[in-house]
Amino acid sequence: MKKINKEILYFEHSPNNKPVEKVDQNEWFEVETQMNRGPDSDLIPAELREIYNQHRSDSMPTDRGNPTSGCIWINDTKAGEMLSVNIGEINPIEIGWTRYSGSTGALPSYFGPSNVGEVFKVCKITEGKIVWNKKLSIPIKPMLGVVGVAPERETKHNGWAAEWGGNFDIQEITNGATVMLPVFHDGALLHIGDMHAIQGDGEICGGGGIETGGKVKLRCNSSKKPKGMTWPRIENETHIMTTAQGKPAEDAFRLGLQEMILWMEESYSIDKKEAFMLLAQILEARVTQFVNPTYTYLLKVNKKYLV
Repeated sequence: MKKINKEILYFEHSPNNKPVEKVDQNEWFEVETQMNRGPDSDLIPAELREIYNQHRSDSMPTDRGNPTSGCIWINDTKAGEMLSVNIGEINPIEIGWTRYSGSTGALPSYFGPSNVGEVFKVCKITEGKIVWNKKLSIPIKPMLGVVGVAPERETKHNGWAAEWGGNFDIQEITNGATVMLPVFHDGALLHIGDMHAIQGDGEICGGGGIETGGKVKLRCNSSKKPKGMTWPRIENETHIMTTAQGKPAEDAFRLGLQEMILWMEESYSIDKKEAFMLLAQILEARVTQFVNPTYTYLLKVNKKYLV
């Protein structure tokens, strides 16, 4: 199994990024991700500082986040196709952190007396749990915040997400899921990063759930892109999902709804009118992050209704 380490990090999704490795379709490979920079080490509780410093990199820039472990060339993948990225086992490191800078899209600094001010928290991760405090441990739900290919023409820093994927911050991008992305360049130029040990809906603090690093197993294959596909799609054992990013959030919802209707029509032979009326009864939808440059809406349909 090929292993891609974190020696070369990219902070932008770009067609100009040089691939660090080439992998064949349908072969499993492993990517090691870098934890975001986080608070300065001298601010960390003494009992966690040694572990924290093993994983935090002072050389990372302070003005850019979500480093991806290089970019990866997927052999025999052509522009205009669809890349399917199968997410395998995710293994976080033994430390993580979360932080609120004092203002996010979910809780702006001008909001008033409810605002909590700047705050951060560093947590040990052990035996599949996040040690929140002496009384509370939270089972991990590891996920990948960033899964994207190179955009068609532009370079976008890793805080963004759009048609090419990128910084989704969707909890469903976890073990067993498949992320489907439109491909704009030969080789796809896949970017992977921003691992979280857990994240609540809205990612309200902006410092990303429990930011961590670790290793994830992936497998990719390309195929003909569906006619109605513009934005990324996600699938797991129980649901098909569409997603879009926009601001205001309702713009992302409308784009995701359009994508879901077209997917149901093309792949499940459900007429647009029927699909729309069915979705009005069984659609599941939520904002998964309210803090990036554009907000993420996720729309889900349980496969039991796609008859």
